[in-house]
Amino acid sequence: MTSMKVAIAGATGAAGIPMIQELLAAGHLVTALTRVGSSGASKLPSHPNLSIVAVDYESISSLTNALEGHQAVVACFGVATPIGSQDVLIDASVVAGVSRFFPAEFGTDTDNSRCANLPVFANKVHALEYLKKKVQANPGFSYTALCPGAFLDWGLKHAFFVDPKTHSATIYDGGNLPFSTTTLTTISKAVVSILAHLEETQNRHLYIHDAVVTQNQLIAIAKKIDGKDWDLAHTTTSSAEASAYEELEKEKPDPMKFLFPLLQVSVLAEGYGGDFSAHLDNKLLGIEGMDDAELASLMARYL
Repeated sequence: MTSMKVAIAGATGAAGIPMIQELLAAGHLVTALTRVGSSGASKLPSHPNLSIVAVDYESISSLTNALEGHQAVVACFGVATPIGSQDVLIDASVVAGVSRFFPAEFGTDTDNSRCANLPVFANKVHALEYLKKKVQANPGFSYTALCPGAFLDWGLKHAFFVDPKTHSATIYDGGNLPFSTTTLTTISKAVVSILAHLEETQNRHLYIHDAVVTQNQLIAIAKKIDGKDWDLAHTTTSSAEASAYEELEKEKPDPMKFLFPLLQVSVLAEGYGGDFSAHLDNKLLGIEGMDDAELASLMARYL
């Protein structure tokens, strides 16, 4: 693969650090963009091919100067970032001559209308619409929206699906709905592979996963490993969604009472396209997925 110069925005976050590691391992030149005044750069690895540049994310000139000479930009911002927060970065990428932009997707399917209508994805939907306009006006500019489903390792660590550490879980709608899930490392490897398949991956959503699982399957795997009983509560995704919207109506809504529940709805509720099996791009990107033993080994790390 030809070495490229790739900039990572949101470089010190959960997705940014493994992204940098995989890009460096593949031989790319990487620029980590950090906010002016941030101390987050201390989290980044030391590597001769990694540059760290402090930028003002609200300044086109600051970002353009940082992005000159780069072929790709990967936005690794969190889902809670405000609507329009990627616009300036997109504008600067166009001005700097960047050819491929990865918006801060890296989750559930924003090409699914029900997912797209959830308020937690408003920034992602806006960014995609903005990118399409920029691509139409700038033929040398393109994007790839990568959907890996929920982060598998992050989800086990932070009790997103189930909580292995406490052997407890809130089971939604019976817990038998299959959903796609992918580790942060595999997501990063997919980005590396996309850079080697630019023509086939331009201006569209791509779908990957390490595994398709259910909540009940994850619990069964854990029980097989250590034999411990689980403390289970049962609810419905419709109830979680209603409670989240009720919280959003408040003058000062608590993000923990609407953000996490709506993200869980996008993964665990029927009709939100959480299982990517029917339109998977694993083969194109060389993603092998996990077998049962590998899935069990990963679960064991969080018990």
